[in-house]
Amino acid sequence: MKKVLLVTLIVAIASCASPSGSEAAVEGVGFFKPMPDEKFIAGSDDVMDVWMKYIDAHNNQDLEMIKSMSADSIYILGPDGSETNTKEEQAALLEGWFAAANPKWDAYWGMPYTSVPSGADWIIAGHNLTQAIDGKETTELHMIDGEIKDGKVVRFFVYSANQPVK
Repeated sequence: MKKVLLVTLIVAIASCASPSGSEAAVEGVGFFKPMPDEKFIAGSDDVMDVWMKYIDAHNNQDLEMIKSMSADSIYILGPDGSETNTKEEQAALLEGWFAAANPKWDAYWGMPYTSVPSGADWIIAGHNLTQAIDGKETTELHMIDGEIKDGKVVRFFVYSANQPVK
């Protein structure tokens, strides 16, 4: 009986001395140079679901749905350095792009993450973007880093690369 009590006491003390797995995860990993105290942990798939619905709305060229899912003062940094600052600007840009090139996005990976300590929810995702330019179909690789807040897309950054030559 004394041995059981001693082992129980040692386990209780050890569990107080070291953080549990969930407490350690809250500390986060990585860095963001402009905010040195910011770290990151895995986020909720609910945030990833918002992004995938947003991509579906783009593929369906549903401007009303896109606008309803975009924050009023959405910020978008395009791969060419262009900036979009409102959902009205975004809708006008997309309307022209949809008519000219019929772009389609195929997400091939994605991960939600949360910044600590701020609690901001983000996604990072890779997409194949296929569009028709001058009658010729092209495909680019796009990586998106986007912030989602209260079910709305607040901002995102688009990075682009050509597909590898095979």
